[in-house]
Amino acid sequence: MYYSKERLEEMRKKGEEDLKEITEGSKEECAKYQSQPGIQITCLHCKHDLFIEGKALLNTRGLTFFGLDWMNQSATTLICSHCGFIHWFMKEVKRVD
Repeated sequence: MYYSKERLEEMRKKGEEDLKEITEGSKEECAKYQSQPGIQITCLHCKHDLFIEGKALLNTRGLTFFGLDWMNQSATTLICSHCGFIHWFMKEVKRVD
């Protein structure tokens, strides 16, 4: 599938608008975090220290096969509010206010 220059420009502008809306809406959710031993978490990519917390389900083939995805473990994700790099944590992280 090929797109015209005009269509590509429309898609780029729409993407920029969506990103701006997402980042502006999530500024109040940004926070600093520490790992269990009390170590300040910074982004591995850009060294920024504000993140948006999320959860991710760690699916396994066996439980998915039987329709028991809800029994899988979950991980905490921290998304860097500056560059968007996603950090995954199996252990609990603590929000620093």
